[in-house]
Amino acid sequence: MNCNCEILHRGTNLTTDGVLTVTNSNNIANFDDFVMILCLNPNNIITGAPVAYTVTINGNAVPIWDKWGYPIQTDRLCPRKRYWGKYITGTGVTPHVSLMNVCCTVRDALSVSAVATTETTGD
Repeated sequence: MNCNCEILHRGTNLTTDGVLTVTNSNNIANFDDFVMILCLNPNNIITGAPVAYTVTINGNAVPIWDKWGYPIQTDRLCPRKRYWGKYITGTGVTPHVSLMNVCCTVRDALSVSAVATTETTGD
């Protein structure tokens, strides 16, 4: 399987304020694909209440949002899972990374898992 390394961004550092450092963070254009994998466990760094993620793109700090436009907090992304979306910027738009395959909350993620288990087992 070939990998387009230009769109793959590995999360390699996270501050307690939720600032995520990713690889390949320069020369990203509007509507460019953005595939991200966390190479760290956010729970080891953010020990208090979850905070909203921010990532530096082209030298500017931008928020990471879900597909509905809500900020993604540090309790919603898991290490070693591939998240995909787009970098969005332009006139009248707040620059941001929009990830499409993030569950609403950890509770929702557990509910989806429980539903999938029930559907496959028939219980």
